[in-house]
Amino acid sequence: MTAAVTATAIRVSDLNYTYPDGTVALEHVSFEIEKGESVALVGPNGAGKSTLLLHLNGILHSKKSRGAVEILGETVDPKKVHEMPKKIGIVFQDPDDMLFMPLLCDDVAFGPINLGVEKVDVKQRVKDSLERVGLAGYENRVSHHLSGGEKKRAAIATVLSMEPEIIAMDEPTANLDPKSRAELIEILRTLKSEGKTLIIITHDVNAIPELADRVIVLHKTVVADGTTREVFSDTETLLAAGLEVPTIMQFFEVLQAFGYPCNVLPLSIEGAVSNLTQTIENGDGHIHLHIHEHTHIEVDLARSKYQHHHHAARMQDIHSGPGTGAAH
Repeated sequence: MTAAVTATAIRVSDLNYTYPDGTVALEHVSFEIEKGESVALVGPNGAGKSTLLLHLNGILHSKKSRGAVEILGETVDPKKVHEMPKKIGIVFQDPDDMLFMPLLCDDVAFGPINLGVEKVDVKQRVKDSLERVGLAGYENRVSHHLSGGEKKRAAIATVLSMEPEIIAMDEPTANLDPKSRAELIEILRTLKSEGKTLIIITHDVNAIPELADRVIVLHKTVVADGTTREVFSDTETLLAAGLEVPTIMQFFEVLQAFGYPCNVLPLSIEGAVSNLTQTIENGDGHIHLHIHEHTHIEVDLARSKYQHHHHAARMQDIHSGPGTGAAH
């Protein structure tokens, strides 16, 4: 019994929450996340994702749901909210909500100081945390002079300095340029490889295959929960929740309409490279793509499946009859 408790990072059991104005945010939400798991929490705007996040560290608490949230085997107690950052760190969507001190070193030191960490240890934690997010030497920088990507990474550093076992993030890649997005994804991948338990709220479906092994779809209640592939393969549930699947997956489904042999749709660039390499090696070095009388219909079906209401472009040279093309 003890082993089962220690293996569970987060347990949510029949959690309900209604805001004072009567807005129902969460209904009968239940799930468990094991230590070391990386889980993406997805859902449309207003689905209750951020509300759920605030329950995990005790900021929000429903008296009717007493005992509904457990972190590392202990029920979240709103009277002990100040102790929660040692267990679970929350990285909010807007980094300015977490960066409010004169210098960045003060922001990163704020948490450990409030946890009673010794001065010499605080200084080392600040240095280590900034290094881990690629901001070594930024101790005396003013946070509001940082770029958007740097602010996001600095916000993560303020959580890492408290050394929590669990890190929960709200839209970590939102509003970032491609370079900053790639840098942040690499930081999260490193945390994942180190065995940190991650729960990531995101609309960035193209990042999910790189970051999460499991996806929970929330729409006030849990409407889907499974491996990344299982959830993204359930197109109807995703579309009903206002979500999409990764672009790579959509592209390869269109390729299937041209006869590309692909029984398992890749979810990421890495998966696509692996799939193409294997297909080419098994096909004597080339891939045959065919255009026949049904191709346009199949392409339209694939595109409309993902709510792309563009009509397939006419290919004048081919429309007069079936043909064959080959990619080498």
